[in-house]
Amino acid sequence: MRNPTRGLIRNGDLYRRLSASQRAGIVAASASVPMSLVPLLRPRSALDQGLITGLSSAMSYALTTIEHDAVLMTSRAMLRLAGVRADVGSTARTTLAVDTVALGVSAVVQLALPRREDETTVRALVRTTARRVGAASVAGIIAGMLDAAPGRDRALGRAVRTLPATVAVGAGVSTGVQVLRVRRLRALGIDAAHGAGAPTARSLGVGALTAAGAVGLAAVERRIARRADLTIRRATGFAGHGAVPSHLASVAVISGLLYALGARYYHRVEAAASSPDVNLAAAPESHLVSGGPDSAVAWAPLTRPARRHLASVTPAARIAATMGSPAQEPIRLYIGLTSAPTVAERVDLALAEIERTKALDRSLVVLCSPTGTGYLNYSACAAWEYLTLGDCASLTLQYSLRPSILSLDRVDDGREQNSAMWSAVAELVAARPAGRRPRVVLFGESLGAHTSQDPFLHTGTRGLRLHHVERALWLGTPYASGWAHEVRDPTRGDVRPGEVLRVSDVDALERLEPERAAAARYVLLSHDDDGITLFSPELLVRSPSWLEEHRTAAVPAQTGWQTPITFLQAAVDTKNAGYAAPGTFAAGGHDYRADIARAVRFAFDLPCTDRELAAVEAALRREEQERVSSWS
Repeated sequence: MRNPTRGLIRNGDLYRRLSASQRAGIVAASASVPMSLVPLLRPRSALDQGLITGLSSAMSYALTTIEHDAVLMTSRAMLRLAGVRADVGSTARTTLAVDTVALGVSAVVQLALPRREDETTVRALVRTTARRVGAASVAGIIAGMLDAAPGRDRALGRAVRTLPATVAVGAGVSTGVQVLRVRRLRALGIDAAHGAGAPTARSLGVGALTAAGAVGLAAVERRIARRADLTIRRATGFAGHGAVPSHLASVAVISGLLYALGARYYHRVEAAASSPDVNLAAAPESHLVSGGPDSAVAWAPLTRPARRHLASVTPAARIAATMGSPAQEPIRLYIGLTSAPTVAERVDLALAEIERTKALDRSLVVLCSPTGTGYLNYSACAAWEYLTLGDCASLTLQYSLRPSILSLDRVDDGREQNSAMWSAVAELVAARPAGRRPRVVLFGESLGAHTSQDPFLHTGTRGLRLHHVERALWLGTPYASGWAHEVRDPTRGDVRPGEVLRVSDVDALERLEPERAAAARYVLLSHDDDGITLFSPELLVRSPSWLEEHRTAAVPAQTGWQTPITFLQAAVDTKNAGYAAPGTFAAGGHDYRADIARAVRFAFDLPCTDRELAAVEAALRREEQERVSSWS
């Protein structure tokens, strides 16, 4: 007859071979699973949720093991300095004592360093480290209590001292905490529901595979480290160099391989982006568009986003039919990254195009900065062409060929190029008589918002005014934009009160008091659930304001900050913040198409009747469908 406790005994043997820190790591890893399932900003697929769950559990295990080891090592060192002989960590009782003391020290540090919105990274890092040590101590206490449970030789005692029991207790404690939090919120009348989550079973399956992959990667790293250790010993003849050089060597090897793969991937992405659009092989016929007849910009080298932008210029006849008034042909100028090899040459091309088309004779000149691929929001361009009856010119310079997430290393290039271009335009505008100067405005979306704000770093809005930039509209400004953070400071002398307006939805523009609406010049529109505007590496070391004092209805009430879980959740939610399906006119996440017409009307001060606005919005939706059918 099969012994029903044989599996438990085998698990118990494995459990006893684990160190106290490894047991604490298992508790922390299992506790991270329920926490990782809590929603944050956007809906997730089972694959997305599984990646978050698997990576967070693997990272929680690794961090907790290291932190708990550090606590035990520090305790041994302090006792030795005090002249006390004690083998800390050798028994469950001593480990429990050390964990209890460490938990108390962690609580004291966190109380002494409460979160402040203007705190330094060092202060946040110290507090977060203390918080992590406290969490590791709690995990150690739970594991220690299981190890100290009575009945070592009884079936119950053997069952408690197994890996399944440890995992179950860790997950159970975490789930209980989550349930209590939701109940407390509901008791306060706060709705903790936030839509349906990803399928749990499939998510956990993907999470298990992800965690196994992380374990496999760690095993590869250890194998490389052992080889490096042997190499170092043979080369130096010194066996006491320690493990750090070996692990640094293995990390360097893995990093080199990843860099090589990344470089190859970047090259493939740029090559694909540089290929021409077969649907737009013929150059435009308009003299008022770059790439057309007599243009200084050749059509052949232009990439797909550039060609599509120029080909979608709104005809005067369509503007007139939509607005019910006579219209003229708009001017669209676009200098591609492939049009000339240097910034100076691309700026010279742009100046030649401005002169050729007489762009500065139009009433509105829009200086645009595109996203990483060179894409510029079609609906936005069409909106100001409709609302000005075609009396406008737009100018765009491309600075990258990759998607924005892969173009973060091109922000400096975009800033340099935009700064040179806009300074040149400012000189041309300043040289014209006051009565013949156009209204100059800025437009940027996503990484384009970042690269169009960067030229004005450390100059507030004074730098914009000195460049004759009267107004601006920025959609979905990435969190990394330094200018957007600088102008939040109400004590700055280079920002006029009320000039910079931040809103989370376009309806807020219509609810503004007349005084605020009249003062606003530079508008930043960012949805509350747009991860691109919220995600940053700082999520690893501090709780963001959008989870604290600036929490909105877009963030579930039951969601709290946990490192590294919140960082992973926000990273995946940022990936999912993009546009809805082509042809769908939406306003949510990082999609601002349904906001465009009203946002452009307000930000650029282009008044129109409600009937005209409705006609423009209907035209933008219709054109979106036309693009899908003709370019797919």
